[in-house]
Amino acid sequence: MPSLLQITLLAACCLLGPAGQAHATEAGAANAGKALRLLVPLPAGGPSDFIARQAAQHLSEALGQTVIVENKPSGNGLLAAREVAAAGPEGQTLLYAPGSMIATPLLAKGSGFDWVQELAPLGKIGRVPFGLAVHPALPATTVAELATHARSQPGRLNVATSTPSEIMAAAQFMQAAGVELTRVPYRGATQALPDLLAGRVQLMFGPLAALQAQVRAGALRLLAVLGPERSAAFPEVPTMREAGFAAVAVPTWQALYVSARVAGTRQQQLARALATVAARPDMRAELDKRLLAVETGSPQELAATIAQDLGSWAALIDAYKLTAD
Repeated sequence: MPSLLQITLLAACCLLGPAGQAHATEAGAANAGKALRLLVPLPAGGPSDFIARQAAQHLSEALGQTVIVENKPSGNGLLAAREVAAAGPEGQTLLYAPGSMIATPLLAKGSGFDWVQELAPLGKIGRVPFGLAVHPALPATTVAELATHARSQPGRLNVATSTPSEIMAAAQFMQAAGVELTRVPYRGATQALPDLLAGRVQLMFGPLAALQAQVRAGALRLLAVLGPERSAAFPEVPTMREAGFAAVAVPTWQALYVSARVAGTRQQQLARALATVAARPDMRAELDKRLLAVETGSPQELAATIAQDLGSWAALIDAYKLTAD
């Protein structure tokens, strides 16, 4: 487990004085005209993929470079992370990853991958609000009723999970409600939805952006949202805290990274471009329309968040004996 000091030192690499700033333009000129790759460790078509593609479009304008998005969902996200970490020092290969993916090396025991040492944080870019949805055939219109029903059938209800955030939410709910669920793994929310709609899995903690159309159509029932506030799109739906399950809370921030081998001048240039993208009103408007959100954060702020979240993840994984699917 990396220490806060290690992560703080990593963040400090992104801080440059006037001399470094003078070289940033030179670094940008050296990469002008070259295509930049943005690897997304999730399937195409999902909420995180949408944020990544919006960010790529605007990054292209900010950097004066073509940005190509590549989806690489295999290996629980580690395939993409390793490729970025091993990429050349020019900073032409970036990683887009949900905040929960920092826990993948902890879940995939023996992976040998160190997220903090091998990747440099560039900053946050978005957030994917979550909700708890169930198949309408379940005799549950509240979270409390779901818990009661699940207790009467230990292990017989299936919960769909794909990202570590969904694994965390399911584990937290089982602990808080005193229930046993059978976890069914998927590569992403878009792959899990058909089975949830068909009733092959009965519940899912997932992105509101992926659930909203089916909830509005009555094909799914939204019992609660995971977050400090109710969703403006579903104001009648309580938060998990209001429903009596405050312990069910997961990180849903999204961020960009580059190999730790990349020069500080290039890291700074990429971080500045990302901050410019996050500040664009059209970026915020596009995400708002899809129940997504912009969330900003400098490399230093992101490093501090990683340090805090890694501690929480380590405790959760140890307590629930969680592993990667």
